[in-house]
Parts: sequence; structure tokens; C-alpha cells
Amino acid sequence: MLFLILISGQLVALYSQVASGAMSVDTILILLGLKSLSNMTIVLPLAFYLAVLLAFSRLYRDNEMAVLAACGIGQFRLLNPVLRITLFFALLMGGLTLYLSPWSLDKARQLIQQSESRTDIQAIGTGKFRETPSGEGVIYVEETKEDSGKLQNVFIKQSKGNSNSIISSAAGYQQTNEKTGIRFLILENGYRYDGQPGDGEYVVTRFKKHGIRLTDQELLSANRRRKELSTMELWNRWQRHDVAEFQWRISTVLLCIILPIMALPLSKTSARQGRYTKVGLALLIYIIYTNLLNASRVWVERGEIPYAIGLWWVHGIMFLIAVSFYIQPRFIKTLFFKRRL
Repeated sequence: MLFLILISGQLVALYSQVASGAMSVDTILILLGLKSLSNMTIVLPLAFYLAVLLAFSRLYRDNEMAVLAACGIGQFRLLNPVLRITLFFALLMGGLTLYLSPWSLDKARQLIQQSESRTDIQAIGTGKFRETPSGEGVIYVEETKEDSGKLQNVFIKQSKGNSNSIISSAAGYQQTNEKTGIRFLILENGYRYDGQPGDGEYVVTRFKKHGIRLTDQELLSANRRRKELSTMELWNRWQRHDVAEFQWRISTVLLCIILPIMALPLSKTSARQGRYTKVGLALLIYIIYTNLLNASRVWVERGEIPYAIGLWWVHGIMFLIAVSFYIQPRFIKTLFFKRRL
């Protein structure tokens, strides 16, 4: 359900970009699939945690745990198969959060930028005066050839400060600089008029090719978000924000180990209580756990705590709490309730 909520929210955002002309409709499903891989790092730890909790709660409700206890199989014996499944699941999460998730986010960014590159000229339209993508003038295109994407009979008026210029050309097309990713409108066989007619500084220039910058957005790899950087890139850079992102990715794996260990004693209920009695308490622990991790991440980014402490102290505390649930089962009640139930 949580996954569907995340996907539906992203789908609405993607369709709004298509409606505004910032993205082509044929990229929606691909982007949705790529972003879904990133969303899995949020959903899967919680889903696995609740799955273990509800599975053993069902055993308690049907009195099957009482039968197992009578046969000498206690929580420590049951922890062994839980740990086996947990370690396997943690390995899958490690591959997802350390490799697949940043790769998918990086590919999604590239796809969005390629889509924006294709739609810059399409958004201008033909037969109408439109504001240029830079917002510094107007542009008019008489016709666009669909097979080649070339523009025919282009008129542009630009204003920047006190300077004005008018450009007219017979044809034009869009070109992207491979190194910087900056997009240009290349005009062919035309004239450029700078200044005011009759002024001594009025200049008329004839050109074969003339480039106009369409947008200030650069696609330099240095401007990529840290979520899109590979784990090896984070390791090589190793700045404060990179360390915080690296430890966060490792923390996602540790979540998948510590939470299921904690879920087994939390699932203990009586036959009268029902299957979902401890779900609220389990969610409260999850919220506290993840909020502490987010706070520690911010502290690492600000340099308020050293790298050695980082996010690890949160996992250490939660692991000790999980162990205490096995050593002293009543610790659950004394920790979260003021009096015994």
C-alpha cells in the first residue's frame, strides 16, 4: 500500500511535467520504473519488519507458539531461521541501496534531461510568438519539419538591459554541448540587428551560423545529487555530505537486520489480544529509529558529530534494546508503559 502511494504521487508529478511541456509522454513509464527502484529502499525494510511481526503474531494468536514452547522451542531457537532469512534479505537490500538505487536515479536524471532537450524546441510551437526559454525575448517560428526537427523562417527579438537585438534566419535547429550539456539554438543564413535604427552604434551582421543559448541548466556530473552518485564515487570524494550519504545507505541494510530481530519478541500476544495488537508499538519504534537516523545524518552533514560516531550510535542503541527484549521480556512493557499491564 505504501509503495502504491509513493508510485501514484510520482505518477501525478510526471503527468504534470508532461502537461507543462517539460517532458515527453513516452518517457513516463520508463521514469516510473527507474524511480520505483529507489522507492523500494524505503518500503522494503518496513514491509519485511511488519511481515515478521504479523507472521509470529498469528502463531501466538492460534496458540501455536505455546505448543512450540511446550516442545522446548523458545524465542532463541526461533531466532535462528529468522536470522537466516534476514541475512539473505539484507544482502538483497545491500545490492539495491548501494548499486541499483543510485544507478536508477542517475539514469532517471539523464532521461529527464534528454526529454527536456527534445521538448525545448517543441514547446516553442509554430505560427505564434512565444517567450524564449531564457525569458529575455520572444521567438517566432513559421514552420517545423517533423522528419528532421528543423525550424524554418525564425524571428527572434532579445532584450538584455538597455541593449536590443533582432535576429532573422532561414532555418535553425537545436544542438547540445556534449561536455557541459548546455542547449543551443543554431540559426543558419540570417541577419542580426543590434541597437536602435539610425543610431551611430547600430550594427547589422550577416551570418551563416549563429548560436543562442536556450537554458542556463548545465548537466555537469559535479552538479548531480549525492543520491545519484555511485557508492564508489562517494567513497572517493569522502566529504561530509558524502560520508552522510554513504552511512545512510549502509543504515538501510542494518535496518533490515535489527528490525526483524526486534519483531520476534514484539509479536508476543495472547489469544484474546488479536493479531494487530503490537503493530502500533512496532510502528512507533520504527518511526523513532528512522527519525534518529535522519537527525544523525544532518548532524554528520553539518560536522556536529565525527564520522566515527555518525549514524552507528543509533544502530548500537536499537540493537541493545532488541537484545534486552530477549533477555528480559518485561523490558518491552517497562520501556513503553508507565505501569504493568
